[in-house]
Amino acid sequence: MKPYFIIAMLACATAGCVSRTPQWDARFGDATRAAFAQQIINPEAARDRRPVAGIDGQAAAASQQRYQKSFTEPPPPSSVFTIGVSGAK
Repeated sequence: MKPYFIIAMLACATAGCVSRTPQWDARFGDATRAAFAQQIINPEAARDRRPVAGIDGQAAAASQQRYQKSFTEPPPPSSVFTIGVSGAK
């Protein structure tokens, strides 16, 4: 009685090691790779030696520094100016 029990337990234990999704496993990550590829406008851009038209280096650096500073220093509170508004009737 014991050998059959041991064989049954081994069969149950090794059944979890068998891959039951070979179709899914073969295509694992395809959607992620496709989404990543669709975000590339020009795949040959690295080979293009023409200069890029846009913002110059000093302006880009200043813009980036202002952006980083915006997280460390909150904007000053704006003053609210109201005329003719009262709560009494």
